[in-house]
Amino acid sequence: MERLTFESATLVNFKDRTYRWVDVKHFQVHARQEDDERLLTMLISHEMYRDDYLGSESWKDTETSVHGPYRLDALSAAAYEGIDQATASTTIGTWAGKYRELSETVAQELENEVHRLIRTATACYRLRELGEAARDDRLGWILGEFHELVLIDRHGGSLSLVVASDD
Repeated sequence: MERLTFESATLVNFKDRTYRWVDVKHFQVHARQEDDERLLTMLISHEMYRDDYLGSESWKDTETSVHGPYRLDALSAAAYEGIDQATASTTIGTWAGKYRELSETVAQELENEVHRLIRTATACYRLRELGEAARDDRLGWILGEFHELVLIDRHGGSLSLVVASDD
């Protein structure tokens, strides 16, 4: 049995001509005794992590060697930094409010799909800025700002991958 199973994905599309979106992938954690570093490593090796985020079904390309703008071989558990819930919320909130006030619909979707997960997380991680050397030569320039959180909920036995970007 897999120790990390993909369950579902949710997309919050801002639809405000800024081309911003938040993709949330939900996983079930079957091995609750695994430490956070091991869970991050399992996530990075999971086929659903292989996503260039350049189309609605880009994760289906299991041959891809990228995650967002980065080469997979540049990613490891050490690429993530532990953060608190307030920092995780601020990361998403600051990015989301950058260009204009959010519509009520998008604000509610972010509350339901992201901020609720942050509040129930027992551990929060943020992907560090990895620099140009880690970017994919072919696709790494397409996405704009790229923010990624991993939210682990040990009580609920879940892990959520939250990616916020624009294209």
